[in-house]
Amino acid sequence: MRLRPLILSVSLSALMASAIACGQSSGGDVEILHMEPRTGALQGQQPVKIGGRNFRTDIGYTVYFGTKKAEQVTILDPETLLVITPQRDEAGDVDVTIRADDGAAFRITNGFHYEDRGGNVVEQMGSGPAKTKKGNLAY
Repeated sequence: MRLRPLILSVSLSALMASAIACGQSSGGDVEILHMEPRTGALQGQQPVKIGGRNFRTDIGYTVYFGTKKAEQVTILDPETLLVITPQRDEAGDVDVTIRADDGAAFRITNGFHYEDRGGNVVEQMGSGPAKTKKGNLAY
């Protein structure tokens, strides 16, 4: 009799909905519940909050956006990681991978969308609607 390996396939959205186990702490398994915002500019440098439960403060976390490592990951509290997005060359969706220093890891498939917003914030200043001048005031 030939045994076939059992392969489990679970969608990431189902995992996020029911929370993803990622290690042990005194408060239980780490769970990922949400990520805000889920879009950002190609230039990176955008803060993203990853919300969940039981993030351990005695270990570190590494976060990847696609293949690029976030240079800054801060544990704000046991429910929140603050990550600064890395720069990317082209627009599109990327997986977000979170790895705990204790070896546990998980991936949010297409978890973040990079947009080409053109230029930088300073270049876009004053590019709002046309100004109307009445008297000495422009508005």
